[in-house]
Amino acid sequence: MSDVILGAWHGGLGDQLQFSTLPEEFYKQQGRETYLMDGATFRNKEIYDLVWGCNPYVKGVKEGERNAGDLPEMDVSECKTGNWISNWELLHGLTPTNIRPKIYYQPKKMEEFYGSILVDLSSITINHDNHGYGYDLNEVDKVYNKLREKFNDKKFIGIRFKDVDSHVHNPEVDDTILIDDIFHYCDLMNSAYGVCCFYSGSMALAAAMQRCNEELKILCITPPSVYYSERTQKQGIFYFDYVDYIVTE
Repeated sequence: MSDVILGAWHGGLGDQLQFSTLPEEFYKQQGRETYLMDGATFRNKEIYDLVWGCNPYVKGVKEGERNAGDLPEMDVSECKTGNWISNWELLHGLTPTNIRPKIYYQPKKMEEFYGSILVDLSSITINHDNHGYGYDLNEVDKVYNKLREKFNDKKFIGIRFKDVDSHVHNPEVDDTILIDDIFHYCDLMNSAYGVCCFYSGSMALAAAMQRCNEELKILCITPPSVYYSERTQKQGIFYFDYVDYIVTE
C-alpha cells in the first residue's frame, strides 16, 4: 500500500494532537509507513518536537500530496464513534481504537506538584476564533472562583510560558511557575491533581497526559457558544466524555 503523507490544516497543538494516533494505527492495522507532508507548518517548533518528533511511527518528511489529516473530502458532519479521536481513525479507514490523543514522550514525576491544580487560562483564540467563539472573562472569573471553592484543599498554580505568543487571563492563584518548554509542561501534568484550562490545545494535551496520569482531572472552562454548538454536539469536535466542561453563563 502507499505511504501515508499526513498534514494538518492548522498548526496549533490541538490541531496536531487530533491526528497523533494515526501513524501507529496505520502501521499496525495496514502495514503503512507515515511521513509528514513537506511544507507542513506548526505554530511553534515545540509542537512539532512533542507530537511528531517523538513519535517512532513517523518516518520523516516527504514530498507529495497529503492523503491523511483533515482532508476537504472527509465528511465530519457527524461524529459516528462518539469520540473525536476515534472518529478520525474511522474516517481514515482504520478500526477505531483510541479515545485520547497520544504522545510518546515519557514524562517525569515532580512530587512538589502532587495535589496541585495547574491554571492555564491561555489561548491563541481567547477573545475570538475563526468560528466566532469568544470568552466573557467576567463569567470565566465566576466559574474559576467556584472551582477554587470546590477544590479548596488544592494548591492552584498559575502557568506562564516563555516566548509563547498567546493571550493570557490571570486569575488569582497560590503560586506561579514559568514553563521552560512543552516537555516541562508534560512533566507538570504528569504530576498534578488537575488542569484548569480553556477549550484549547492545553485540553488536548491534558487528554493525552491522562494515559500517564490516569487520575488527572481536566477542568475545561468553556463558553456556551462552543459547548452547545453543532460542531461540538454533533460533530464531536474536541469533545471528550472524560473532560469536565464547565460552561460559563
